[in-house]
Amino acid sequence: MTANTKTAIRSANGHSRIRKVLSYIDTHLHQPLSLDELADHSCWSRWQLQRVFQAETGLSVAAYVRELKLSAAAERLIDSSERVIDIAFTFGFASEVAFSRSFKQMFGVSPRVYRALGKRTGLRKPIVDLPAREALPRLGFAEVKVESKEAFLIHGVHSEIRGLFASEPDFQRKVPLLWRKLEAELTALDLQCNSSIGVVDVTQASSEGSPIQYWAGVALQRAATLERKRTSQLDTLTVPSQTYAVISHRGPIEFLPATLEWFLLHWLPESGYKGVEGYELECYSENYQADSMQAVMQYWVPIS
Repeated sequence: MTANTKTAIRSANGHSRIRKVLSYIDTHLHQPLSLDELADHSCWSRWQLQRVFQAETGLSVAAYVRELKLSAAAERLIDSSERVIDIAFTFGFASEVAFSRSFKQMFGVSPRVYRALGKRTGLRKPIVDLPAREALPRLGFAEVKVESKEAFLIHGVHSEIRGLFASEPDFQRKVPLLWRKLEAELTALDLQCNSSIGVVDVTQASSEGSPIQYWAGVALQRAATLERKRTSQLDTLTVPSQTYAVISHRGPIEFLPATLEWFLLHWLPESGYKGVEGYELECYSENYQADSMQAVMQYWVPIS
């Protein structure tokens, strides 16, 4: 057995054990879930568990447990009329004061204000393992959050494409061309942006596999800048307020369809949410490298 093979086996074993820890956390949110308790359900010491968990998920054990508990509590606030103190005790907080303090740190508002707003936003969902696929590298764990986003305006270029479920998809050819066109337009206008947004408009899709509009754009804070640039070829699109499931995709962009397939076939049916026709978003950072195994982008899917 080669050294590389042994390393791969150790990595797979560690990944499998972290998967079991994640499952235990998800099914025992009403328990304290101390680091000691979680270490007892793994093969590691407390320090080792923290180290491996961070390496596999990018999160600390304590932060992950806290955010899951607070997210479950936030949904309980919206879906029920239970007293705040009872919800706090349900998820293992020692007092309403401690719960409210932690809640405001995560969501920016108090539990009562969050309930009054009635919007599901900032919710962490359990991290799950992406299933192995033939000819695809193991892309690790997938992270999904639930966010509500207010309406916003993007400036960009767009074209009709045939997407993932069309009989003759052409998005892999057309979408890169749109991004190159956008880059050229922004360069000509001497405009810079910190992030780019792709918008998949399925609101006008008339049937399964029918053409849809794809936008490659940027959200600029000062639209007046564009109005002064009379030579601009950029169009504008208003994306309405929506609630989204936000999927973090790690790895080359060419594997994004596999991540979305997992989301549609596995996560969504078991989540309690429902997909709705709307504007799907692709969010990229300024230095995003599409072919890198370390690349991370977010795909926002409208849900209700």
